[in-house]
Amino acid sequence: MDDHDLASYLAEKAGSELLKLRDDGIASGVNSWVLRDKGDIFAHNIIIDELATHRPQDAVLSEEGADDLSRVQAKRVWIVDPLDGSQDYPYAGSEEWAVHIALVEAGEIVAGAVSCPSLKRLYSTGMLYPTERPVSDSKLVISNRWNSYQASYVADAIGARLASCGSAGIKASLVIGGEADVYIHNSGLYEWDVCGPIAVARAAGLTACQLDGTDFIFNKEFPVVRGLIISHPELINDVLSVLNKK
Repeated sequence: MDDHDLASYLAEKAGSELLKLRDDGIASGVNSWVLRDKGDIFAHNIIIDELATHRPQDAVLSEEGADDLSRVQAKRVWIVDPLDGSQDYPYAGSEEWAVHIALVEAGEIVAGAVSCPSLKRLYSTGMLYPTERPVSDSKLVISNRWNSYQASYVADAIGARLASCGSAGIKASLVIGGEADVYIHNSGLYEWDVCGPIAVARAAGLTACQLDGTDFIFNKEFPVVRGLIISHPELINDVLSVLNKK
């Protein structure tokens, strides 16, 4: 399978297995903290094992694995968050968690996927997306659950409502699905938090950039980015104008 299909396969497999693990754990009365930590490692091992089978020469940067800095010199690096939104994951009915997969070459994302298992959604760079994407009549800006003051400025400026939820993958999926128009995270994130969501957002025709409008460089020695915007392309100039006045 090609890289796009592999990203989809990894995200879907890890996500479906996480759902089964959660259902079984809740039914067995497993403590939520234990189930959360078990889910993190369980999904990590699934992804690592599959990559070892399908792309044994590629490097990997995972939130749940030791960081081998030889990846910085590698031609191809898979950057993965096996369970984004792990705080929400272990609770029955919780939807705000996701699996992020991305492949990076020379600092740029070339393939990726995001699975939102509880929402039954899978997005990948190998999918076809609508070519036209109207801005919704009732615009919505989404942000993280804390430190959302900059997002509130943007919402006021563009006449939008403001909401919050967990998991960068979930927030990206809401913008891709047209349920929200802008996602703003105004503080630092790790590359595994954003690579998968950025990959699928761009494939869907959305704009993804840093808070100052600049592009990302991935697979850095210190894998951190300074915030994230995922926006409907018709709104990005207004969003950047507001953010860079504050």
